This record gives sequence, C-alpha cells and structure tokens, in this order.
Amino acid sequence: MSQPSTPTRRQFCQLGALGLAASCTPAWANTDAFPSKPIKLIVPFPPGGLTDALARNLGASVSTQLGQPVIVDNRPGVGGTIGAELVAKSPADGHTLLLTLSSLLPSASVLYTKLRFNPEKDLICVSESAMLGGAWVVNSSLPVNNVRELVEYSKANPDKVSMASLGAGTPNHVSLTLLNNEYGAKLLHVPYKGEGPMVQDLLGGQINASIVAGIHVQAHKASGKLRCIGVQGSRRSPMLPDVPLLSEQGFKQESWSREGPMAIFAPKGLPPAVLSRLGEAFKVAAATPKVVQYLQEGGIYPHGNLPAEAQANFERYYAIVKRSTAATGVVLD
Repeated sequence: MSQPSTPTRRQFCQLGALGLAASCTPAWANTDAFPSKPIKLIVPFPPGGLTDALARNLGASVSTQLGQPVIVDNRPGVGGTIGAELVAKSPADGHTLLLTLSSLLPSASVLYTKLRFNPEKDLICVSESAMLGGAWVVNSSLPVNNVRELVEYSKANPDKVSMASLGAGTPNHVSLTLLNNEYGAKLLHVPYKGEGPMVQDLLGGQINASIVAGIHVQAHKASGKLRCIGVQGSRRSPMLPDVPLLSEQGFKQESWSREGPMAIFAPKGLPPAVLSRLGEAFKVAAATPKVVQYLQEGGIYPHGNLPAEAQANFERYYAIVKRSTAATGVVLD
C-alpha cells in the first residue's frame, strides 16, 4: 500500500498562505453575498410624509431586485441629522442606507457646530431618486399673489405672518431666514415635526405660509384653501404652469434656482461592488411605473442615476446649499 505523501516545508507554507488569504478576504468580495440580510432604509422624518412614501415605493422595487426585505425606519429629529448620523456611523456594508433631501446635509454642516459627523466626508451618494421643486404656498385668506407681495405684506405686519417648516435647520427655515435677512421680510418661524400636521394647519389658517411638495397643492386645489405664489427650480411645474419660478420673480439664490434632490446615501467606504449594485437597484426603482406615477402626480421629477453621477452632483449641490445657509448667519447650537 502506498503511504500518504507528506507536504514539504515549502508546500506547507504555501498552503498556509493560501488559507490565510482566504480567511482575510472580505465577505463583500463576492457580490452574490450581498445583501445577506434585510436592508434598513432610514428616513429622517415621521411616517406619512412625502419622503416616507417615496422610501416605501422605492423599497418595494429594490427588495424584489435584491431578494431581501427593505425596511423603512423613521428617525425624525434635529433637522434630519439624527437619521443621517445613524447611517454615517453604521457599518459600511450596504445594509443601512438613508433617504433624505440632499439639502439637509450641507445645511446641517453650517447650522450645527457640534454635529457629530461630517456629511461631506462620512456619507456617499448612491443615487438621486427624484428632483423636487418646492411650491411656495399661502392660505388663501392671505392677500398676496407672489413671493414679492409676501415679503412686503410681512413688512407691513411684522411678526404676524407665520411661515412653517419641518423643524429648525430644514430648507423652509433656511429660506425664511434668507427672506428676513436679505429682503427685509418679517416672517415668524413656526417649526413642525411632520408634514401632515403642517399642511393641516396651513389649510386651517393657523399658519399663513410654507413651502410644500406639489402633491399637496394638487390635493387641495379644489378646496381653494391654498394659493401657490411661486415655485423653486429651473423649470415651471407641469402641475402649476401659470405659477412663475422664484427666479422669474427676481429671487436669484442658487439654492432656489434648481430642483432639490431626494437621494439615497450610504456610509463612506462602501465596497465598490456593493455601491454599484445598490446604485443600479435604486436607478431601476426610480423608473418603475408605480414610482414614476407617484412622483409625477405630486409634481416631482423622477430621476434615478448611478453612484458616480449622483456623488458628483451631490458635491456641487453641497457647495451651493452650504453658501446659502451660511448667508443666513444662523447657528442652532
């Protein structure tokens, strides 16, 4: 009978090196292993709002594509920074993501000096799912028809004209502060914790003005309780073709002259193969008929792109919003 061969010293070392290399190979090197568990999609707003609904529509498509549930986790608070921080400090494995208004991140970097993460360095943009042109609206009882008239009316009635936001540091708060600081408006800031209560109080006349998604204008158009006085962005809304852009009314702020992205973010350091797979999945999700219909009915532009383009756009937008926020001179901590 032949004896089993004994490896030489060199063969033994080679086998050991191969074993060590195999043990050190990251689990994500094989993209088929991702995702290995449910994906958590953090939304930094309460349930029931626009971002929450978009997250659930996108998540359904991504779940089908990747074969794992996508769980929407609402983490509201502190101008969207609680949810963003949670994602920034999560493992960079693709299983914890953020869906938010991109503008919240550069604003937070200016408004909160004690922010415990760096949005620019700690997060990467996976895909921009939609582009939002905010609709400036007033309760119909307010005798103004455009943003210029809103400014002048508030001057004549200082601190009696209220403008609502989704909290300190959110885009509406920044816009209100810019109107007060740069155009002499005298608007009173009223923060809310959710979009639903804010819109209800706007309809009821408890507050006078706000900036909302076009879907709210469309939903309450028949009642005549809301009047749209301007639209942010670079193109008029197909839902509100007769309403002039803010830039057409003489307001030239960079952040008001383009649509605001609603985007997916992941912790920086995400493996390239996982980043690519997530980008593809969210791009496809943004183009599904259900998502497109939902967005278009709300006057929102479906977008959907891959990580390289999304990150490049985010870096440019980050600089623009950071400048606009810094111009307010506001610090919140």
